[in-house]
Amino acid sequence: MCVSSSLLVSLTNLAAREVSITVLHTTDLHGHIRPTDITYPKEEAGADMGGLARCATAIKKIRAETPNCLLLDNGDTIQGTAASLMSGGLMMIRAMNHMRYDAWTLGNHEFDWGLEKLKCCVAAAQMPILACNMHAPEPEIVGRLRPFLIKEMGGVRVAIIGLTTPGVPNWSRPRLIGGLKFESSVDALRRVLREVKRQKADIVLLAAHQGYRNYPDDHANQLRAVTSRFPEIDAIIGGHTHRPAPETFVLNILYSQANHSGTALGRMDFVYDTDRRKLASRKAQLLPMDSRVVQDPDVLALCKPDLDAADKELARVIGTAAADISAEGAPSRETSAHNLLCEAILDACRRADHPADIVIQGVPNERAEIKKGPIKVADCWEIQPYENFIGVFEATPDQLREILNENAYHYGSGHFAGVYGMKVVLKVSAPRRERVVSIADRDGKPFAPGRRLRVAVNSFDLASAGTRKPRLRAIADAPEAKLAELDVQVREALIEFIGAKKTIAPRTHGWWRVGGER
Repeated sequence: MCVSSSLLVSLTNLAAREVSITVLHTTDLHGHIRPTDITYPKEEAGADMGGLARCATAIKKIRAETPNCLLLDNGDTIQGTAASLMSGGLMMIRAMNHMRYDAWTLGNHEFDWGLEKLKCCVAAAQMPILACNMHAPEPEIVGRLRPFLIKEMGGVRVAIIGLTTPGVPNWSRPRLIGGLKFESSVDALRRVLREVKRQKADIVLLAAHQGYRNYPDDHANQLRAVTSRFPEIDAIIGGHTHRPAPETFVLNILYSQANHSGTALGRMDFVYDTDRRKLASRKAQLLPMDSRVVQDPDVLALCKPDLDAADKELARVIGTAAADISAEGAPSRETSAHNLLCEAILDACRRADHPADIVIQGVPNERAEIKKGPIKVADCWEIQPYENFIGVFEATPDQLREILNENAYHYGSGHFAGVYGMKVVLKVSAPRRERVVSIADRDGKPFAPGRRLRVAVNSFDLASAGTRKPRLRAIADAPEAKLAELDVQVREALIEFIGAKKTIAPRTHGWWRVGGER
């Protein structure tokens, strides 16, 4: 029997089938269930933005419209709010379980509270946990950790590879990350992509807690190298850098990043041609989670006990400010907010039987201010938003000068840390290793050459502050430094100090100055 050519064409077209797949993604939620005061995009000031409860509403709607839908989170999920901290991160995990996330890539801030709390979150999580470049000897984590997973949707096999930032050991001390090892992105993907190919993935997605940037890769963000070496990756979902990227193509790889704090929900749409066995189209967009999107009542109800407990704690009055205490001008000059932080750290060291002579500490939030009148716990969160621990070590005057020269390189940026308990003169235009003009004790007298000084710093700087302060880490880690790492966070120390003092007055002492300034 003869079949016409037109009928053959029709039969061929019937055999061809296009499958639509939608991938929704969040990143850097930082414990935010409810909206926060944020800017999106950066050029437009705005309040009442974001939060996972808003994302949940949009996710429900999109899922109802698209049968083939995946939901991914790209890390830095549990740290950042009082409600998440007080629940040990479990508030966020319960919300993600309720929302039926398909995978969670770990971020660097997941390790801020130490492995024990992370293990609890990992055990409670009902979704696969991804990080192909993290190797965990601890059975509670390695039993759940996967390099990738494959989801079959409409006959199309979608591979989701998780990649965390390899910079974790440069932010978190060994006591917080235990025996975890972090592999470079390229080495890990070279190995894992071979297995993904063997499993015949049709679409390859990389869910990376790293950001693509228009300047060279560093210890934490290695996506320029990834995009140049692995063209078989179809799309990368980014994170970590807190930047919105609606849709970008990097060497023919689709890239998108959903900002942070739930201020945007990321959406990628793929159409796969099952006849030709290739992608027919791919696109990405960011959906702003502003006041036009209502908060999902089910997520709010689920998290209400934790949110209510945190609201009560943040509203607790712990003392009184005799006058405004401000960080204005930090880090370029000494401020009363900086000195308050340092006094609290010194007090915590004394109470822990590790008294310090000197504190080297930055001001994490340069816009923070405690107004004259009642001081609430929430004010301490404004000044110190991170859960950094306190460490004390011994250093000679020469070593202290090295540390301060390294620190002076960052003068004018948020990575510069002021000093407390000593007098320092800087010349910021001098060569890198010669910016410290003079150092002296708190009375202005030179240190005796053989003196051992007890120096207090936070755990972030002790870990090298993301490779910015390697000499500080090396000096503190030397056996003769007798480093003591306290189980006391800077914010905890601040709350306890204010609570004990009751009345706080703003103070500046002239601890440090740039040459020619008084």
